[in-house]
Amino acid sequence: MQHSKYIDPTTDYGFNRLFGTEVNRDFLIALLNDLFRGRKTIADLVYNKNEHVGEAEETGTVIFDLTCTADNGEQFIIEVQRSSQVNLKRRMLYYGSKLIADQAPKVNRKEWNYAVTEVYVIVLMEGFAMPDGEDDKDFLYDICLCNRDTGKIFYEYLGFIYIEPRRALSFH
Repeated sequence: MQHSKYIDPTTDYGFNRLFGTEVNRDFLIALLNDLFRGRKTIADLVYNKNEHVGEAEETGTVIFDLTCTADNGEQFIIEVQRSSQVNLKRRMLYYGSKLIADQAPKVNRKEWNYAVTEVYVIVLMEGFAMPDGEDDKDFLYDICLCNRDTGKIFYEYLGFIYIEPRRALSFH
């Protein structure tokens, strides 16, 4: 068997090897900074739970759960998903909401005053497309909560970034 000297980042093994190891964390920081397109600049990150397999096969796998520190000192949480999901949008809303709910203390909630850390769910859609995607040329979907009538951002600190890696590579 011949071994290649290159790693395909679109495979589970390649993605985990390139972005899921402490040694290569700078690659992940660079990727995330590109996805945030200047809204955030990650200076540091900590890998929290890694590869938590869902309760059932169709639940999918959480690839990375990260605590990030921006260049201005603020901290936020990112979950990176890399598997096809049934009810993708609902499931990602559930994952993001769970990350928020898990921040609540068991006691003294009044004192906590709902000081919620920002949460972002990033989904690498390898081998499947965005459900109800509007344009065949889109490969990056940057979603936040906004006023439906005005389009003005209502709450920016719960976000979803969906990217179709193969489509992105074909347009560059």
